[in-house]
Amino acid sequence: MKSIPRAALAALCLGVLGACTTTKLDTRAQLPPPLLEQLPVRVGLYYSKEFREYVHRETRANIDYEVTLGPAHVTNMDWLLKAMFRDVVHVDDPTRAGSVSPPLTFVLEPKFEEFSFLTPKDVAGEAFVVTIRYLLTLYDASGARVDSFAFTGYGREKARTLASKEPLALATQRAMRDAGAKVAVELTDQESVRLLLRGAGSPLPASPPQPPDTLRPPPEPFVPAQIPPATGDRTPGQRWPVGQKDPPAPAEAPAQEPPAEEEPSEQPPPAELPPSGSGL
Repeated sequence: MKSIPRAALAALCLGVLGACTTTKLDTRAQLPPPLLEQLPVRVGLYYSKEFREYVHRETRANIDYEVTLGPAHVTNMDWLLKAMFRDVVHVDDPTRAGSVSPPLTFVLEPKFEEFSFLTPKDVAGEAFVVTIRYLLTLYDASGARVDSFAFTGYGREKARTLASKEPLALATQRAMRDAGAKVAVELTDQESVRLLLRGAGSPLPASPPQPPDTLRPPPEPFVPAQIPPATGDRTPGQRWPVGQKDPPAPAEAPAQEPPAEEEPSEQPPPAELPPSGSGL
């Protein structure tokens, strides 16, 4: 029986151990206090079982990742919406919102659309990078689906090993915080939300400032080929856009020869007058 080299045996043991490595982490609910003016309306909030208990599972480089996202997001979403609206009511079915009394202005249903991350091995640097995208579905007071909005958050945290729990947890928290800030700022600026708030008699929040005119693109992009310069206006060395033919030059008028100088006509000299006192 041939002996197995020590180096090969050590690599085999490491491979077996790597296949058994599991990184489990529970994300923590932690958002900064939003500086918002609370709106005097009553809104509904629906969490599906999938959202409440959502766990992301993935295997990367012989490491099994299990990231529990649901419970922390329920806590964060409750806390955020209660800071935005006066009353937040949990409903069992968003399509039956019309049976809730007192009536609701609208109902929101959050869903996970994406949770993805990059490890230090995936990016040029020793860091975990996390992306979280939510889909918020909007229902009116009768339970009819009105609209939906996507909000994406990003987080990053340095790490030295792929199996590090704390850096991945911190990157996930930062992505949650980024997405929560976007919900707080952008949700009430959606036109469909503003229409429902207006129908409930609620004062509308101020819209975010629009960019100045100097940063707005022109209504119709300028295409140089549409306005060819006149041939006489082109400066020396000016080139026409690639792929466009030069405009035809106007036909040059034939050069005119300068008029010949008229030779003085030879006329006979005037007759000499006879001297005075002559006998003629």
